[in-house]
Amino acid sequence: MSKFFVTVNHVPILTELHLVGVQVDTLIKRELPSAQQIYLWDNDYYIVSLEDWGKVFQDVLLNMPKYTAEKYDCDNFSMLTSARVSERYKLNTCGIAIGQSPFGEHAYNVFIAMVDDRVQCYILESQNGLVYDAKEDSGYLPRLIIMG
Repeated sequence: MSKFFVTVNHVPILTELHLVGVQVDTLIKRELPSAQQIYLWDNDYYIVSLEDWGKVFQDVLLNMPKYTAEKYDCDNFSMLTSARVSERYKLNTCGIAIGQSPFGEHAYNVFIAMVDDRVQCYILESQNGLVYDAKEDSGYLPRLIIMG
């Protein structure tokens, strides 16, 4: 008798909210004034609650490749995180950020979430999964943000 194994991925049900590009641009400029360059590659953007982002990141940060200096480092983590979010959840509001961090020049992620009827920016350190409110003094000051 042969056995068949089928992988079933249980994707959490997410409630999406819609923003247009000018809203995203205004929000980023207000909450992350260090961002000198903001590239928005879409006209329409989709966000979820901070709680739902937690579910998304729990999935996409699982089984990341091992850190390897100058081969697979911060920029690779940031790009892969953004790509996985886009691929698996069709969310385009987890962007790539480059700028200052507590560790010096660094790449990380910026994402937009709904919290208590307010839309806010957050920083995701994709190498360890820590999240920071963009308005708190965490030492993350993105200079360049690419979203889309």
